[in-house]
Amino acid sequence: MRKFEYRFHLAPTLVSMLLGGQSLACEPPAGFVNPPRPEIAPLEDLLGHTEQLEIARGFSDLMKIPSRPLEETIRPMKGMPGVSGTFRLSKEPYGSVGARRLVCLTDGSIAVEEVLLTESQGDSRRFRYAVWNYTREKMRDVDYAVGEFVHTKIAPDKTRVSWTYRFALKEGRDPDRFRETFLERDFARWMRTLLEQGRSRAEAVPAPP
Repeated sequence: MRKFEYRFHLAPTLVSMLLGGQSLACEPPAGFVNPPRPEIAPLEDLLGHTEQLEIARGFSDLMKIPSRPLEETIRPMKGMPGVSGTFRLSKEPYGSVGARRLVCLTDGSIAVEEVLLTESQGDSRRFRYAVWNYTREKMRDVDYAVGEFVHTKIAPDKTRVSWTYRFALKEGRDPDRFRETFLERDFARWMRTLLEQGRSRAEAVPAPP
């Protein structure tokens, strides 16, 4: 299995469209300290949800679509804030393993993201990242989350995109309540909407000559 660093102008479309470049509309709040990343538990032990769809674009063609700023692709929707901007917290550009950034949301809250894994195997690619240091009230039960995109070629002109989010809750929190009241409702709807919007943008991009 060959591992490599993503450069976001070459990243898979829904990764680049949903996790794009840095914006100037985000700065660390007063007193902010770049927090250490939590130790990540085995993924199978986390509370997860997956959404997937198919894009009518060839796999290699999809890899070449340019990225867009995160705040242009994640807008506020019912029950979920949008992204107002990002701020780089590491020397590496976001997309390479170990790169970290601050994400500012439209409700005034923040979170920190770090790239955990990028890998390629034949006609599939995987991109995994951790999110923690949530200050949003609805995420008060969350210790950290792990997001993962998998792009797979399923036909010459079709690519499947699978997006999974896994959550580690703080000690004493009720996982069933979290799943029923948030993960399978507002959060699942947010994931589906973003994937569908990403598909529409990807399919609208003119094919290369």
